[in-house]
Parts: sequence; C-alpha cells; structure tokens
Amino acid sequence: MNETIRNTDKKISLRTPTNEDIPALAAMAGKIFWHTFTGMMPESDLQRYIATAFTPEQFLCEWMDIGNTFIIAFYDQQWAGYAKINTRKAAERREVEKYIEVERLYLLPEYQGHGIGPLLMDYCVHYAMDHGYDTLWLNVWARNTNAIDFYLRCGFEHVDWSIRMRGNDPQKALWMKKNLLTTPRPARINPAP
Repeated sequence: MNETIRNTDKKISLRTPTNEDIPALAAMAGKIFWHTFTGMMPESDLQRYIATAFTPEQFLCEWMDIGNTFIIAFYDQQWAGYAKINTRKAAERREVEKYIEVERLYLLPEYQGHGIGPLLMDYCVHYAMDHGYDTLWLNVWARNTNAIDFYLRCGFEHVDWSIRMRGNDPQKALWMKKNLLTTPRPARINPAP
C-alpha cells in the first residue's frame, strides 16, 4: 500500500513505514510493549525481551522480510500505534486453510479508545481479503484481557492455546481466528484525498 489511509474524521491515518521510520517504529513498539506488560511478568524478563525484540536492527530485518507487512497509525499526525501482519505459516498452526496472522497490533495507552485499533484491524482484514486469505489468526497472551475483549468484539473466536516463553517466564497464549469467507469487507478504510 503506497497511499495513506484516513478514517472519516481525518484524525486517524495509516501508512506503511519507510526505511527512515524504522528507528522510531522500534522505539514506539518497545514503549508500547513495556506499558502493556509491565507488572504482568518479571521486570527483568520484560526488559530483556524488549532489549532484543524491539531494536532498530531487529525491526529493520522484520520490515525487510517479504513475509511481513507493517502499518503505522497516527492520531492528529502523532505516532499512535502499529500492526504487523505475517504471511508465513506458524509452526503451531497445522490448519489447511489459507491464513494470515496479525502478529502484533498495539497502541500507545494515550491513544486507546479513539477508534485507532478498529481501523488497524480493518486494514488487516482488507489486506488479508485482498491477498486471497480465508482466515485471520492471532496469538494473544491469556492475561491481556483488554486485547482479548477487543479481538472478540472484532469477531475473533478463541480456538486453541500455546505456551510462549518471554525470558524465563512461560506464558499461556490464546490462539484466536476470524473466518474471512463469512466476513463483510470493512467500510471504514478510505484513501486520503
């Protein structure tokens, strides 16, 4: 996607990152992850994970991987959040349907409740439909109840679980999916004028 996408009130815009955006994207992603999970796991494990998973070098590698697509969300032209879509099959998922994974969808705390999350999810649904995928999957930490509630409101259903390691902390994660064959195309995505 080369064009900027805006919602109807024009306060929220989405766009794909450029190479120059990667350091700021990585910094924002680490900040969001810390805000989301601080107090929910040992701080040393959280800091160690952030120090490796959210470096500019790691994000550059992920951004350059053709199996990944990133989208940045802005609110009143301020960085507000992002999503990452992954087209590779997950080792834990043995399903035969053609699926795509929303690997990350995060917002800075101050921008939650402004309609940014639903617009990012609509983008992910559009992307999956435009590329011929049948199902949208995601994996969410079982203790992240706000995210689980959001995904349920977006039409996802809980179908399985797995254990993910964050440092020395084993975490139960839920697998959720949305059938795109029965999902209407979201109407909130509009090209900017």
